[in-house]
Amino acid sequence: MSRVTGLVAAAVVVGGFGIGAWMYFEGYFGTPSQAVDAVPVVEPLPEPIRQRPEDPGGYQADTRGSALLEGAATEPETGPERLLPSFEEPMARPHAEPPVPETEPEPDAVPEPAETADSAAPVEEPPELPEPRHPRSAWKASIQLLAIRSRDRAVVEAQRLLAAHPDVFGILDFRVREFKVSEQERVQRLQAGPFETRKAAGEVCNVLEKRGVPCFVAKGQ
Repeated sequence: MSRVTGLVAAAVVVGGFGIGAWMYFEGYFGTPSQAVDAVPVVEPLPEPIRQRPEDPGGYQADTRGSALLEGAATEPETGPERLLPSFEEPMARPHAEPPVPETEPEPDAVPEPAETADSAAPVEEPPELPEPRHPRSAWKASIQLLAIRSRDRAVVEAQRLLAAHPDVFGILDFRVREFKVSEQERVQRLQAGPFETRKAAGEVCNVLEKRGVPCFVAKGQ
């Protein structure tokens, strides 16, 4: 009995599923004639859509009588034609005249030489340092004033310092000592002294430096 009941229930379920499927298929894919006839048909309007307006409007410019058109409409003047001037003919390049040779002066017009061999100026002798007044053994300390390559210029500087500062260099001696910088270069050192101590030499250097004279303490002998 229970088996028959189960079969009947299954048949009812299958039948209901089949009926539902058929209804869905018919409703989705089927095209009823009434629905097709109800679709509206769109057609163009019988009258033209775009028409030229009777009054287009806008600003209408009157170009009659303008100066530009009047000038273009006038007739050309009658009379002879005016031609442009012709090109100028190139001028010939002037020929440079050869220079006129200078005439040699007459023998009596040759100037005499300003100086002759007899009247030539004598050659100046190299400057010398003042005679020393102190022995070499007294040079325990000294002051150095400059270092230069030329001995003559060092001597000239010593004479200038003696004339400018006689109160300092009037009681001192000058000497020029050669210093070997390299095999090809020598330097002449201008020194003044002698001094008993390096302190005494430093005091004189202070006085000279205040006067604008470079100076530093150097060795004695």
